[in-house]
Amino acid sequence: MIILKDCAKKITEYSHENFELRESFNIAYGTDVNYQVGTIISVASIAENNKSINCRFFIFSDVYSADFLDKIDLLTKQYNIKIELFEVDSALLKKLPRTSIWPVSIYYRLLAFDYLSQEVNSLLYLDADIICKGSINELVSLDFGEHYGAVVPDVRSIQEKTYQRLNVDFKELYFNSGVMYVNLSQWKSQQLTSKVFSLLLDESLSVRLKYPDQDALNIALQGNLIYLDRRFNTIYSLKSEFEFKDKNHFKQYISDSTVFIHYTGVTKPWHAWADYPASSFFRDIYFLTPWKSDPYFEAKSRSEYKEEYKHKLYQGKYLQAIKSVIAYKYKSYINK
Repeated sequence: MIILKDCAKKITEYSHENFELRESFNIAYGTDVNYQVGTIISVASIAENNKSINCRFFIFSDVYSADFLDKIDLLTKQYNIKIELFEVDSALLKKLPRTSIWPVSIYYRLLAFDYLSQEVNSLLYLDADIICKGSINELVSLDFGEHYGAVVPDVRSIQEKTYQRLNVDFKELYFNSGVMYVNLSQWKSQQLTSKVFSLLLDESLSVRLKYPDQDALNIALQGNLIYLDRRFNTIYSLKSEFEFKDKNHFKQYISDSTVFIHYTGVTKPWHAWADYPASSFFRDIYFLTPWKSDPYFEAKSRSEYKEEYKHKLYQGKYLQAIKSVIAYKYKSYINK
């Protein structure tokens, strides 16, 4: 049995001297070193677009650099916010189902729900690749009633495949776990942590879990949720840039009313090769923060080199594309 209270400990916190803890809106992230820049720019995007809301942020990660901590301190002073940092011992979570695509950090959201249910009554959880571009007042004023939380149904292509895979009829309400506004009072009283972990550790089910934490959450919470409009989890993949070869393609998904943009897929807006108008929602915020002088991330993994190659080819940067494909071939060779 995994004892979650042994998996995380609070290490420090930063806040503006005028921050008031009472009546704060609670927001959490689970991340690792590869996604920390996405996490903190997501934090900044919420603060920038919701200056009238008293936001309290919780970040769960396995490691923090001194530079990252220094910049977080500056960010809390730039905006009137509080950021609390938790260090995760991921070794205990490695008993849970994992794939080559999904690292153990996907389970940090469960850790956040369980840990923080002892302290706060409600919590907005966001993936690290989400940017806020509008007001969250509608969430702040949301009345859960007895519901477990509020979520956004996933895209149609995912809905169609889920029933066949899990043999559960979600009635096209299978949700994407990247945005979850959770009633932690119900989470605690209904012992939902135990229910989700029981599903994850069920060997007959775990072999069918393509999105392990998300699948288990959908099964455990089914029938007890409020469903939000797509603008609270607008899914967009930057690979659409080279697939559709239209710099304005993103406008079919991202509109003036969009609140959260969810950049799914390998390429993220913090990658050096993601120089598109669709990335501007991230990059405009990036340049407002203490991270503005840091360079964007270069490709490191096999999958990143493969994706970078396709983007460079589309961008007409043929020499750079050749370098990317060579790096991809090399990574493929050494990983045999």
